[in-house]
Amino acid sequence: MSGHIRPPDNDLHKLVDACRTTLLSCTNELVRVAAGVLDSNGQIFTAVQARSRNCNHCSVCAEAIAIGMALTAGSNDLAVCTSVVRSGDTAKVLSPCGSCRELLRDHEVGHVLVSDDHGRLTTISTIDLLPWP
Repeated sequence: MSGHIRPPDNDLHKLVDACRTTLLSCTNELVRVAAGVLDSNGQIFTAVQARSRNCNHCSVCAEAIAIGMALTAGSNDLAVCTSVVRSGDTAKVLSPCGSCRELLRDHEVGHVLVSDDHGRLTTISTIDLLPWP
């Protein structure tokens, strides 16, 4: 599956930029996280989390929604996922929670972008995010 080949840095930067744009353009006070997936054809699907004000277990992570959007569009070969969290007037790359790591593995997303250190992007194989397959 080509989704397991790490995409080039310019595609990763486009993914991070798309996530930041999605998050920073959302004015809903409950939204703090956006995520995006890049498929093997270069298509990017972004989404924001759907948080409940009063019930945390009723919230849905942005990663799950972005994966759902990609699948709905017919994309099955997901190369990389990233998420960003609101930080003042910008957004910083965020490593996914445990539930999202499981979801990313189940949908065979190849890599997860886990860090953006002044433009130096770090990815990790989705399989390596969890202690067992």
